[in-house]
Amino acid sequence: MEHSISEVARMAGLTPRTLRHYDDIGLLRPARTAGNGYRWYGRRELLRLQRILFLRELGVPLA
Repeated sequence: MEHSISEVARMAGLTPRTLRHYDDIGLLRPARTAGNGYRWYGRRELLRLQRILFLRELGVPLA
């Protein structure tokens, strides 16, 4: 099952802008980007985001 950027942001307590930033810096790529530019995230990306948020909470630099 894929989730929109808004759904993922809501679940993670982030903003869609933060997720777009993570994509821009290569930290979290969406599973696919539709022809209209919408980003879609799958299970693998959600697990990666969970690890990213955990490391961020520990104070590990993201870049």
